[in-house]
Amino acid sequence: MKVIFRDYEPNQGLEEQQARIYTEVSGLPADAEEIKRRFKGEKRDPKSARYVLTEDGKLLAYVQTSKWAARPGTYIISFPWALPECPPEAQEKIFDDLLTWLKDTIHPQVLAGEVVFDTATTDNRITFFQRKGFVEKEHLYVNSVDFNLKDVCNWEMTDEIASYTCRLGTTEDLDQIIEVCHADNYMRDVFPSVEEAKYHIENTFLKNDHNKLILKDDQMVSAGLPYRSKLTRGKNKGLEIISLTSATRLNHPQAWKRLVIEVAKDCIKRGWEDLPLRISTLFFGYSMNAIHLAQLQEGIECFAALYALPY
Repeated sequence: MKVIFRDYEPNQGLEEQQARIYTEVSGLPADAEEIKRRFKGEKRDPKSARYVLTEDGKLLAYVQTSKWAARPGTYIISFPWALPECPPEAQEKIFDDLLTWLKDTIHPQVLAGEVVFDTATTDNRITFFQRKGFVEKEHLYVNSVDFNLKDVCNWEMTDEIASYTCRLGTTEDLDQIIEVCHADNYMRDVFPSVEEAKYHIENTFLKNDHNKLILKDDQMVSAGLPYRSKLTRGKNKGLEIISLTSATRLNHPQAWKRLVIEVAKDCIKRGWEDLPLRISTLFFGYSMNAIHLAQLQEGIECFAALYALPY
């Protein structure tokens, strides 16, 4: 089969085909619009993504890389996602070419690939990265706590918690919500550019009339949005929960508590009182002690692993 190799070009239909391949091969969802936003918002070099296509323009495989905003000097390189009909040597070539470009042009301090566990491709991805010389560096964990909505509504409303006010966010709050997101370390990692944060806030947060803003006097200090979802992986796969996406300024723990209380009240009004409110956080474990201890904690689940090139 004759194939064509090319770098990324925006709005040429590559994003849609890339999203389809990832969804089909990985079993996890991907969104073409999000791919477009990330390339534009992060100002990625066109050479940071490589593609294999047939002569008539059908995408067979792709690989991409991006810098890790939370860790300066670190770049993540993806697995070369490919359809079954893609020639293996073409799949290998785009990965090797991108790896060489990163080493020769970007000179990252750390080059790593992420492997999400509990998917149909996990073993193949681990084998691939190991064959390319990557070694296991650290594990990514999700720590989750389920709250009963009625219990949360009965939390003590201390004077400090009551000193914060709550209201619905509107389009007039856009700039302040973006500022709060970028003041929250985790949310800044999720939406590293203002453009990405703005898109998400305008098209998700502000379009839901159950969003919550928490203020101290006239300053916005926390923002959150609850939504129903079903777990797609892990031991509780299929369980329906209430998730909370939130951002909070540093040094305002009581504001976050007020946010959770207001969210719980709202969810009960919507008839969701039988669902748990799940609050989750991500963290990394480097040592074997961290890995072994995490296995003993019921609320902690190993989500993924990073495989890095030794330097």
